[in-house]
Amino acid sequence: MRSIVDFAPDDVILDRAAILGSQGIPGDADLTDNFERIYSEAIDLYQELAQPAGIVSGITISRFEEVFRGEGRNEPANPVEDIFRRSGYLALFAVTLGAVLSSRVTELFNNGDYASGYMLDSVSSFAADKLTDLAAAYLKLELTDKDPAASSWRVLGYSPGYCGWHISGQKKLFEVLRPDETGITLNESCLMSPIKTVSGVLIAGPGEIHEFVNSYPFCDTCRAKSCIGRMRNL
Repeated sequence: MRSIVDFAPDDVILDRAAILGSQGIPGDADLTDNFERIYSEAIDLYQELAQPAGIVSGITISRFEEVFRGEGRNEPANPVEDIFRRSGYLALFAVTLGAVLSSRVTELFNNGDYASGYMLDSVSSFAADKLTDLAAAYLKLELTDKDPAASSWRVLGYSPGYCGWHISGQKKLFEVLRPDETGITLNESCLMSPIKTVSGVLIAGPGEIHEFVNSYPFCDTCRAKSCIGRMRNL
C-alpha cells in the first residue's frame, strides 16, 4: 500500500493551550490585546497558507529492519526496535504543511517581526506534529477496511532523532520512501524541506506494544517526553 494523502488545514484541531504552552505561557493566561492579535493573525495565516499533504507506504518488518539500521548509529537499546518487531503492520510516512507556510515564517523573522514569526512558528510546529496523528488515523482506517480486527489496534508514529533512532536514519528512510513527489526533500545534514515536515514509521498493533518504561539513558536528555502522554492515552 502506497498512498498520497491530502489533508485540509481544518483537519488539524489547533489546541490554543498547547500552542501557548510551547512558548511557556499558561493556556488560561490573561493575554494583552496585542498578544491576542498576534495569536489570531498566526491562526489566520495558518488557515490561509497551509497545504498539508503526505505519503504513507507500507513496509515489511524485514525491510524496515534495514531502514531502521540505517548507518548503524542507533542507541544499542531503544524502544522502537522492540515495538516494531511486535507490530501487526508498518508503514513509512512523511507529512508536511507545505513550502508556502514555512516561507512565511522565515519571511517574518527576516523582516524583524519576531513576535509574529515565533507565534506562527509555534502554530505550524503544533500542526505539523498533529499531521502524524492524521496519517496514523488514515492508516488505521485503511487497515480496518481490510480486516475489522484492526479496529482495536493503535497506530503511533516514531521518527528519526527520537527514542534512540539516530537522526541519520532519515537517509535510508527517504531512500526507500521516496517522498519527493509530495515536494518533501532531505539535505546532506538530514534536514527536511519544507521545514514543517515530519517523517518516520507508523507502527500498528495492539496498544500494549507501544508501552515501555522511559528509563533508557537517552531519556534523561529528551526535552519532549511526549511518550508519557502517548502511553497514557493508549
